[in-house]
Amino acid sequence: MKQDRKHYLIVGSGLIGRLLSWRLLLSGHTVDVLSRDDQQGSDSAGFVAAAMISPATEAITTEAMVQQIGMKSLALWPQWLAALPETVFYQNNGTLVVAHAGDQAEMQRFKRRAEHTLVADDFELLEHTQLADKEHQLAEQFDQALFFKDEACLDNRHLYRLLTTFLNEHDLCRWQQCAEIDQLTVATIALLSQQHFNQNSTDYDAVIDCRGNGAKQDLAGLRSVRGEVIRVKAPEVNFKHAVRLIHPRYPFYLAPRPNNEYVLGATVIESDDMSPVSVRSGMELMSALYSVHKGFAEARILEMAVHCRPAMVDNMPTIKRTEWGFQINGFYRHGYLFAPAIITDLLMILEGQQEQLNFRKFYNV
Repeated sequence: MKQDRKHYLIVGSGLIGRLLSWRLLLSGHTVDVLSRDDQQGSDSAGFVAAAMISPATEAITTEAMVQQIGMKSLALWPQWLAALPETVFYQNNGTLVVAHAGDQAEMQRFKRRAEHTLVADDFELLEHTQLADKEHQLAEQFDQALFFKDEACLDNRHLYRLLTTFLNEHDLCRWQQCAEIDQLTVATIALLSQQHFNQNSTDYDAVIDCRGNGAKQDLAGLRSVRGEVIRVKAPEVNFKHAVRLIHPRYPFYLAPRPNNEYVLGATVIESDDMSPVSVRSGMELMSALYSVHKGFAEARILEMAVHCRPAMVDNMPTIKRTEWGFQINGFYRHGYLFAPAIITDLLMILEGQQEQLNFRKFYNV
């Protein structure tokens, strides 16, 4: 047995819980996973998401620290994906930001914020000929674009499937589904550990709470932010880049997937409402999709989905120490953008290497 092997209980199996469990197992530790969600992960914000890794374009509308964290994750994602048994679609051709003629004032404001937040090498203005060279179908509708080279997106559904298989088949991992956990306390952890794993909770080196929205009673300031997406298959569209469409109401984003599939999202609604996509949102999303390229007119709608992202007051992630372990939460709409960087820091905390942390300002450890 590995002498420094530790035993962890991970509560929650969304994006953060899955990735953390996977990395702990790769490091030789023993992991028990407890979650109210099914193993497919269908009730997870990370399952619904467009899975964009957009350090620059997200930083423009938030804060510069977003880019710093995101660039760390952007460097880690190819290494992490290479450790999986199958190749996950990972498109790192960058992002093209465009706007229709009537929204050029919004585009100029976005460009000015980019110039203020980023450095000159982070993006470039493409005139029509340059845009046509990069994405000729997009040039059929737009005369200019801002190009952000250091951005990517990945196939989150494939990633989830591979992580599910890994956790299920690993000898050092046990994974159980449970009822919703309103609060994590020493007493509830002891009860759940015995009930689901026949394990004394005191045997765990740490319990790590990755419940996302489910941790509201335990984490002050945690709120939900509703997002809505449409997944389509568009055989007539062959985009090689992620696309963001500047709009007065929403920043629409379009993430490519294999086989001419695309994920379109936009809405950021301060609500924990998990009801289906509204008619208004659906019409706005589909109208934006058609306006980006006429080939989307014959696209087939594969899915219209909703989920709520867990967010703190500042929309930045947090790691907090508790009497029983740690809480990791508040990834907002930046789950794929932040996850590798923040999980790497948490792994350093667990190994007692806190002096090496990259983003300690967000942690109370």
